[in-house]
Amino acid sequence: MSVWLAIPSKRPQSEAQACIDRWRARGYLVAMHRDTGDDIVDCDYLSYGDYQGYAKTVNALIRAVMKFDTDARWFIAAGDDISPDPTKRADEIADECETFFAKFDARGGLPHSHTFGVMQPTGDPWADSAGRMIERIAGSPWIGREFCERAYGGNGPYFEGYRHCFLDNEIMDVAKLLGVFWQRPDLTHHHAHWTRERRPMPGYLAEPNSPAHWQKYHALYRERKAAGFPGYKPLAAGAENFLAGCDICGSKHVTALSQEGSLGQVRAYCEAHAG
Repeated sequence: MSVWLAIPSKRPQSEAQACIDRWRARGYLVAMHRDTGDDIVDCDYLSYGDYQGYAKTVNALIRAVMKFDTDARWFIAAGDDISPDPTKRADEIADECETFFAKFDARGGLPHSHTFGVMQPTGDPWADSAGRMIERIAGSPWIGREFCERAYGGNGPYFEGYRHCFLDNEIMDVAKLLGVFWQRPDLTHHHAHWTRERRPMPGYLAEPNSPAHWQKYHALYRERKAAGFPGYKPLAAGAENFLAGCDICGSKHVTALSQEGSLGQVRAYCEAHAG
């Protein structure tokens, strides 16, 4: 079994490497995306290129890792300012998650394995006037392999219409709709957010912290929530993953189709997602 941190990082090389080293020291493997022009870091899987937003980037990292690491069973989608739980190692937490979700009756009788679930550590005491912030979102969730393979029709655990804000609201709400969300106050992912640390905001966070960004994606979240989060439904249990190896996108995209899926379905997926 392997457990992966899957994140983008725009931080300077030394700071990004420090994040990698913190997680590795607790037994995690690290998949990281670095933007075009950023210095390379030492991690277990590195992607490099123009940043496409958090949701697309993390979905792509997870797909890439699942393709070559058949033992990968859990992924943590966090930020490079978040630290792993200091009391338990990755494999211990993974075992606890699998024991829990094996017994968990997914809503609607959904068939699932031990990794069809989302778990959020909520021990970080950082709070505002409404209480602990991490209790209201899935800001650094553990996401099981089967959830990654099946959610959103097989496209990955995150809806890719979000660039930064509100994707952590939707993944929590969707996991709740599916009956597979677990909050654990006994585990802590400390979030060293720049506001909490009273540090200046990094320049690369200016756009996602702008009023325009917040208003746009808050409106998107509200619309999607009111509509029941269109497209969130998972593939049927036992679905297989196929590389979308058609003449439209080659191997750029990974799609998941049911076992009776056809090449025509692959092509249709690629036409809808090309670009």
